[in-house]
Amino acid sequence: MKDKTIVLIIILILFFIVERFIFYDDVWVTRFMEFQVVVLWVFAMFKSYKQFGLFSLYSLCLIGFFIFSIGGIFHFLVSGDDIRHLERGFGVFTFSHKTIQKSLWAYSVFICLSYLSYKTFRKSSAETLKQRLVSNSIYFQIGKILIYTFLVFQIYKGYLYYSAFSINRVEIFLLGNMANPVPAWVRFIAYFFELGYYFIVASIPKEKIFKKYSLIYFIALIPDIMLGNRSLFGAFILFYLWYYYSMYGKMAIKTKTAVIGAVVLLVIFQLMEFMRNGENMDLSSFSLTGFLVSQGVSFYILPLYIDYANNIQYHLYPFFLYNILGGFSGFTGQSMEVLMHKCGVGHQLMYAVNPNYYLSGASFGSSGIVEIYDAGIVGFIIFSIFFSVMLLFFERKMLTSRFFCLGSLSLVTDFVLFARGSYFPSLYGILKLFIFYQVVLLTIKKVVLWKSK
Repeated sequence: MKDKTIVLIIILILFFIVERFIFYDDVWVTRFMEFQVVVLWVFAMFKSYKQFGLFSLYSLCLIGFFIFSIGGIFHFLVSGDDIRHLERGFGVFTFSHKTIQKSLWAYSVFICLSYLSYKTFRKSSAETLKQRLVSNSIYFQIGKILIYTFLVFQIYKGYLYYSAFSINRVEIFLLGNMANPVPAWVRFIAYFFELGYYFIVASIPKEKIFKKYSLIYFIALIPDIMLGNRSLFGAFILFYLWYYYSMYGKMAIKTKTAVIGAVVLLVIFQLMEFMRNGENMDLSSFSLTGFLVSQGVSFYILPLYIDYANNIQYHLYPFFLYNILGGFSGFTGQSMEVLMHKCGVGHQLMYAVNPNYYLSGASFGSSGIVEIYDAGIVGFIIFSIFFSVMLLFFERKMLTSRFFCLGSLSLVTDFVLFARGSYFPSLYGILKLFIFYQVVLLTIKKVVLWKSK
């Protein structure tokens, strides 16, 4: 069966390579490509649901992919509207059919190859997974102490943050840390609250305890959520579902409830968008399919890249290395200085598309798909397959390594937000977490040794 799947992957790669060179400036070719993406996503989602479970990491990645990138394609395919038109604050665009077809092709390749490779490699990986993490009372006690000790600092940090940016959210992106109203010492101390939740997660507590501390952590996120940070809200919900499914071997909610919850979540996201943009909320403003188009604006980052790649001025290194190298630059915000030291899609491409819009603090975010498309056709195919390898590696580590389990919230978030984030998890974030993790463990060890004397 494995050999047959590998042969199928090779045949599909050859098919996609041929397909890549027969695009034509015609609406019906575009419609076919839309149909291809929709069919492949539905097929991959259905098979992933049946084989790996609705709340497996790969299934959740597909759900994130749908919400943040390709959900709007379903709208265009059914409604017959022209997918080529984009109107946002950074400009009004009408892409050529060939540009859109290249973009749809890339999404088709990624969905198809990532699913088949995940299916293939997951079988061999599952066979070697003999030991899993078990409950650890020491980690739980550490987490409990950190959460209750530093909860007040987290609340204070959230209060300062919301008070400063509720009027002008753009300043968060424009000035970066220079605009941060929270004193550095408060941010430093409040981080131990987050560490507390991470230790709770790594302790593999009982289900009721996990629910309790997840609720406390979620409440601490409310200031960020009220500022319109929908991805943070959505990613935490998906992480909760993943953890419950992976650690306790059962679904936190039934499939039917999950579908209803997904619709409710989309409505909440739309309310958050109205709140963020300061628009009036009324029933006539709601449109689930229209919201998918709005929420899936990340899809258009790829056609923008295809049309504006030659205008990018500070292409210091490949985009896919951004989350590995970018965090160590020390530069934050959006400015010419940042452009000369960071090579992220959200910075470089936004500036190429509309310099004034970028320098005013606005952005359309990033896209893992664009990061690997920047590596060329062969590179894109390789990275589409490697995504599953990377996913399985971290998925295995989060079930067997105490540190990676401790960092699972961050890692799961990176993967489910891949469509509007970066291809690789943040190396800077992993190293930062590891240092704090070791500091806490060494401090606890010193205290225990001191008490035993």
